[in-house]
Amino acid sequence: MTPRSDHRFFLPRHGLVFEASWRRPARTVRSWVRAHLHALAFGGPIPGSPEHDVDPVALTAAVELLEEQDIDAAAMAFTDLGYVVQVHAPR
Repeated sequence: MTPRSDHRFFLPRHGLVFEASWRRPARTVRSWVRAHLHALAFGGPIPGSPEHDVDPVALTAAVELLEEQDIDAAAMAFTDLGYVVQVHAPR
């Protein structure tokens, strides 16, 4: 699975929504410009983005925990990867 800034999963057995959002640290304009110039010069994902920082294999393992309906373990796995997790009823 490809890391993104936001992941959202519906768990029909429990009637819950599992949302994982990438933590967006406060950045200065200088660090933002530096990260984008780095991406333009060298290609690939922007440093500090989930595409750059998250291991796709670990993300796939976290999603498999969700597929097994182990919400607590999946929440801990996503948190360890750097995501902020929310579990709530559908809106």
